Amino acid sequence: MAPKLLTSSQLADELGVSRRSIARYVSAGILEPELYTPGGQARFRLETAREQLREHSRRMREDRE
Repeated sequence: MAPKLLTSSQLADELGVSRRSIARYVSAGILEPELYTPGGQARFRLETAREQLREHSRRMREDRE
């Protein structure tokens, strides 16, 4: 079974952040949606989003060293 695709709101709930934060992460290139619906709505895989955020955090820590 394929992993469930989440809306921005669902992803925000899962990650404990606001929907606006998700939108900012996408705009900044930190998160990349799995796909966009024909109506232009982003859809995310939870584990992929977590990996992208972990990678971003790792890069930020390295930049500070």
